[in-house]
Amino acid sequence: MKNGTKTILIILMLIGLLSAVILYRYRHRIINRIKRLQQKENITKELGSCPGCAILFPDNVAKHEKAYARGEGITPQRTDAGLIKLLKQNTLLKLKSNEYYIIRPMLHAKPYILPKGKKFITALAALYAQKCKQKRLAYVPFTITSVTRSKAGVEQLKKSNGNAIDNSAHLKGKTFDVSYRAFNGNHAQNKLFIQALQDLRKQKKCYVKYERNGCLHITVN
Repeated sequence: MKNGTKTILIILMLIGLLSAVILYRYRHRIINRIKRLQQKENITKELGSCPGCAILFPDNVAKHEKAYARGEGITPQRTDAGLIKLLKQNTLLKLKSNEYYIIRPMLHAKPYILPKGKKFITALAALYAQKCKQKRLAYVPFTITSVTRSKAGVEQLKKSNGNAIDNSAHLKGKTFDVSYRAFNGNHAQNKLFIQALQDLRKQKKCYVKYERNGCLHITVN
């Protein structure tokens, strides 16, 4: 092997060794940078399903608690049996799928809500339908994924959902979740639904929190 070739190989080996040392030294920064880029990509994808929602719907736990400050909510029930009892007493009303919204099967909640909550959902559907009519678009029902929970339901949910908390607004009867993913590619209708919800929030009829797990967390005011 010629001396010149040998020198080049040695230089390349030294460069490779130096690069490996630098990469090892800054490996944590590099890994964290990659994770941030992946998170940014995931957030961008989510915002595509719910355009502008992170900015439009920032209401935190304290805001949702304000909706219950007047004592309108139910006393949190220990088990689902307590919620069923309130349903039989007509304190809570049962939501059923219809032409305006779909009630998805619920593992950790019951599709029961206070009358004021059901009235709000009807108003939301009517406003959304009006916007669809104005744009000459077919109405696509929105999907409700969770409504009122018992304490036992919250405990079960906490095992699989990082958004679940002990003092959940879902315990009190005026809170429900709508899936922004369930519009299944009907982006125009999804956008109009978001506008309708935004209008009602501006009128202080509700508080809304955008959640990256696919839901809009809504409490009627």
